[in-house]
Amino acid sequence: MTALSGHPVEDMLKRRGFEVQLRNPREYLFFPDATEEVEDLLYGMLRRYSFRIFIRDVIKKKESFSAGDLTRYTGQELAGEYLGFLMRLKLIEENGPGSYRLKAREIFSFGDTLEWLVARIFEREFASPALWGLRLKGAEAGGDYDCIASVEGRLVYVETKSSPPKNIEEAEVSAFLKRAEALKPYGAIFLEDTMLRMKDKIVPFFEGLVEGREVKRVESETFSIDDKVFITNSGRDIAANLGLCVRRMLSPEGFWDIKGP
Repeated sequence: MTALSGHPVEDMLKRRGFEVQLRNPREYLFFPDATEEVEDLLYGMLRRYSFRIFIRDVIKKKESFSAGDLTRYTGQELAGEYLGFLMRLKLIEENGPGSYRLKAREIFSFGDTLEWLVARIFEREFASPALWGLRLKGAEAGGDYDCIASVEGRLVYVETKSSPPKNIEEAEVSAFLKRAEALKPYGAIFLEDTMLRMKDKIVPFFEGLVEGREVKRVESETFSIDDKVFITNSGRDIAANLGLCVRRMLSPEGFWDIKGP
């Protein structure tokens, strides 16, 4: 066995026979060289769904954009405020009068940044060490895992999706379940970064793939299979929904059945 790394999650994976070949890659974040202070500011802003949607459009139009180009889900005044914030952090630069471009132009999607955010939520909100963007050697069904955390000494795996439900196919849900089966975590969460309903398309995929096991609604658009596999969106608050899954995972329904007098 290779020497332990000192990071709780990586060491837990090594004890299970997995070799961590990649973890926490920064090159495809939209802030690859940010200082800790800048990351703290970005963490607070990325907790906002409107800012995440805004950043997706910035990445999509990374070569040239103005405030008016970024109002699909955000008003022009708020888009201007968000642009000013990115300018202060030196993450975008002027590209002509009223026009800007993203400095990290090699980035192609919001996916890595969402993985980073989820790992930070586990660390900061749940006091749970986490790694993101992992590649594991020795894992069947592909070794790519978006986020793995240690919650009270138990592995929790989170698959993150930044695409809307209409762009998710059954094969992606099947791959998530196969990765979870290979890892055998204490619990697994399929997180769709959307305000849209999970019941319309995503939940039916799970129902078809786990035939004979009930997919139960936990609350709003959060669902579970045996309080071990969870399906949720980021409606209301992404951290609150992840917290709901973690609480249910740690205290499953029916665990304490003794009735009082």
